[in-house]
Amino acid sequence: MCSPIRSRSIRCRVRASSTASRSRLLLPERHRPAEVLEGPSLVLRRVDAAYAAELSEALRASIPELRNFMDWAQDDPSAEDAVGEFLAICDRDWIADRAYNFHVFLADSDALIGNCALMRRVGPVAIEIGYWIRSDHAGRGYATEAAAILVEAAWGIDSIERIVIRHDLANGASGRVAEKLGFGEIDRVAVEVMAEGESGVDLIRELIRPERF
Repeated sequence: MCSPIRSRSIRCRVRASSTASRSRLLLPERHRPAEVLEGPSLVLRRVDAAYAAELSEALRASIPELRNFMDWAQDDPSAEDAVGEFLAICDRDWIADRAYNFHVFLADSDALIGNCALMRRVGPVAIEIGYWIRSDHAGRGYATEAAAILVEAAWGIDSIERIVIRHDLANGASGRVAEKLGFGEIDRVAVEVMAEGESGVDLIRELIRPERF
C-alpha cells in the first residue's frame, strides 16, 4: 500500500469510458491519462460514484491493513459519507488536473479490488503514484501491475520526466512494488507518525523517463 518501477514493459491498451457525460475526456490527452487503462490482468477505470458500493466493500475488507500505513483509514473509510466525499474530491481533482484516481478491477471478473492514482503534487515535471489493493487479493502481483500500468500512462503525459513513489520505511510491501519496477531510493524524510504501523521515516523513490518515450 502506498498513499498511492525496472518495468517488465507492460503495454497498456487505452479504451474510451462509457460515461456519456465525460465525452470531452474520452480520447487520450497529452496532459492527462485516459479514463480507462488495461493491463494483462487488470483494468483501471476513472473513479465513479457508480462504484461506491463496491469501493466501500473493498475498503471494509481491508481496514486493518490500511490502518497500518494510511492516515485516512484511521476513521472508517468505508462509511457511506466518507466514500461519497472521497469520490467527489477525486472528480474535482481530475477536472482540475491535480490527481487522476482509478478503481482497480480484475479483467476476468470485473471485481473491484483496490484504487490507485497519479498525483501532481511533486513539482511541474514529476508525478506521484499511490495504490492499495484489497487485503484478500494481496500478494498476487496486482499492486505491481497497477503501478506498472500507471507508469506507462504517466510517460504518455507531456512534461512528465520523473515518477515518484513515497512510502513509509516499515511498509515493505510498497517498497517491493517500487523495487520490482525499478524505482531507486533518492531520499529519506522524517515525518509525523499518523498511523499505527508507521516508522516516522518516509522513503522517496523515483523513476526517470526512459529514452524510448
